[in-house]
Amino acid sequence: MKRIFITVYILLLGTLFFIPFSIGPIVEALFQDEMLKTEREFARGTFSLLAQRLIPLSPEDRSKELADLQPRFGYPLSLKYLADIRVAENFQREFLMGLIVEAEQADTLVMRLGQSDQALAMGGPWPDKELNTKVTVLFMMLLVVFLTLPALAWSIFLVRDMRKVQGTAARFAAGDHDARVKVSRISSMTRIADAFNAMAGKTQKLIASQKDLANAVSHEIRTPLARIKFSLEMAGDMNTGTAAHGGMDYMDEIRTDVEEIEGLVDEMLTYARFEREPEATGRLANHEMVSWLENLVARERKTAVGREIIFSPETDHFIGRFEPVYLGWAVRNLLRNGVRHSAGTVRLRFVSRPDVAIIHVDDDGPGIPRALRHKVFLPFFRPDKSRCRTSGGYGLGLAIAKRIINWHNGRISIKKSDLGGARFTLILPLGGDGTVQEASDCD
Repeated sequence: MKRIFITVYILLLGTLFFIPFSIGPIVEALFQDEMLKTEREFARGTFSLLAQRLIPLSPEDRSKELADLQPRFGYPLSLKYLADIRVAENFQREFLMGLIVEAEQADTLVMRLGQSDQALAMGGPWPDKELNTKVTVLFMMLLVVFLTLPALAWSIFLVRDMRKVQGTAARFAAGDHDARVKVSRISSMTRIADAFNAMAGKTQKLIASQKDLANAVSHEIRTPLARIKFSLEMAGDMNTGTAAHGGMDYMDEIRTDVEEIEGLVDEMLTYARFEREPEATGRLANHEMVSWLENLVARERKTAVGREIIFSPETDHFIGRFEPVYLGWAVRNLLRNGVRHSAGTVRLRFVSRPDVAIIHVDDDGPGIPRALRHKVFLPFFRPDKSRCRTSGGYGLGLAIAKRIINWHNGRISIKKSDLGGARFTLILPLGGDGTVQEASDCD
C-alpha cells in the first residue's frame, strides 16, 4: 500500500504544482497586454494628480514635494531622468508622449512629466507582491496537507480491493473454483473484478467439462481395451491349425477394437476443439446454402445403406453467412444419427425466414422421450436401448453438433417428428453474428 500511496500522492502533487508554475507563465504571457492596460487604468488617476502638482515646480522643488508626499503612499515614488529609465522599445513612443508605461525594472510604472526630461516612477515592488507570495506559500502547504487525506483514503480502498482480487485468485488456483471477487460497484476495481469473475466462470465450466469428458472417455475406452486383452490371451493359447484360424479371428477382433478406440479419440478431439468458445463469428463469409446442403446429402446417401435420405428445401437459392466445414460437420452428425436410428427414412428440410435459416432433420425411428431431450447433447449420453452402443457411435456426435451451432450463435432443439421419430432443428441467424431464441421442444 505504501508504494501505491506514494505514487498517487506524488502524481497528484506534481500535477497540481505543474499547473501554476508551468501553465501560469504561459497564461500570463498571453494576457500581458490586457494586464498592462488594467494597471494603467488603476494608476492613471494617481499619476495625473501627482503630475499636476509636480510639473509646475522646478526639479529641486519636485524632489522635495515628492519626499513630503511619500509617507502618504504605501509604495515607492521617485523622480528619474529620461536617460536613466529603460523602457521596452515598443513602448518608447508612448512613453515620450506622456502615457503610462511599464519600465524594465520589475513592477515599476513610469510617466513623463509634461515635456520635461524627468519622469515619475511608481512601484517596485508593490506591497501586494509580498502578500501574494505568502498566500501562495500558505496555499501550497495546505494543499499538501489536505491532499494527503483523499489520496490516503483512495489508496486504502484500492489496496483493499486489490487484495480481494489477489486472494480470490489464490483460492481459485488452490482448487476453490466457486471463488468470486466481490467489490463495491463504485470501486475502481469493479471492471477488473467483473472480468476476473467472467474468466473464472468460463474456466470453471471448462474444467468441469474436461473432468466429465475425461471420466467418460476412460469409461468408454475400458471396454475395447478389455476385449483386446482377452483376445490377445486367447490368440496366444491357439497353437493348432484350427486354433490358428481362431487366432486370426481374435486378431481381427483386436484390429476392430483398435479402430474403435481410434474413432473414439478422433471424436473426442473434435469435441475438444469446440470445447472453448471461439471469438465472435463476425468473420464468417457468405455461402449459398441450398446447393451446399444438396451436395452434403448426396455424399451421405452413398454410405446410408438401406436408408432413404430425402432433401426437401423450400427455396432453390439462399445466401447465408456460415462456416461450411464446421456446419457441415454438425449437419452430417445429425444425418448419421438419423440414419443410425431410423426405420428406413431420414428427411432434411430447409426453411428460410426473414431473420433466420432453419434446418430440420427428421427420422422415422423410435424418437427421444421428452424427459431425455435436454440430455442428448451431453457427451457420451445415450437415451435408451434403441440408441445404444450396439447401433454405433460414441455419444459425441450430438454434443459436437451443439457446440458448432453455438459457435455460429445459433440454437438446436429436439421435438417429435411427423415421420414418427425425432426431429432435430437447427436455427441459424442470417447475419451470422446475431443470436436467436431457443426453439421450443414441445410436440
